[in-house]
Amino acid sequence: GVDSSAGMLGIFEAKIARLGLGNVRTQFCDLARGDALSGCYDLVVSAMTLHHVAEIEPLFGQFARITAPGGRLCIADLDPDDGQFHDDNTGVFHFGFDRAALREVFATAGFENVEATDAAEVLKTGRDGKERRFTVFLMTGTKGAVVG
Repeated sequence: GVDSSAGMLGIFEAKIARLGLGNVRTQFCDLARGDALSGCYDLVVSAMTLHHVAEIEPLFGQFARITAPGGRLCIADLDPDDGQFHDDNTGVFHFGFDRAALREVFATAGFENVEATDAAEVLKTGRDGKERRFTVFLMTGTKGAVVG
């Protein structure tokens, strides 16, 4: 698991230890400061973090670099909303994503067979005090094989 928050990594490390997962590790990586993802993986997953990344295209370039040919990229994030999901929008750069536009980002980065599905609904009170339903999608793509 990769995160720029030592606290979030600590929570994840505790879960790894509790479940006895020997094949999972954590890595501190602050993409906003220029850190780069490393390794090569058959599966890359990002859950509810993409809306906190200012420029997503360079991140998808990094995802493509660390995903093995034939590997899968899975992104879970918010459908478009009007900025009501977070109590404080500091550090929130996108109020959800248009699925068609995000498919193009996947394709440009070299991911094929991109599919999207409804993954979840989050029922919570928005900043305006009204109870709202926020939808979360799951978008997946397969990294194309390297030719030549």
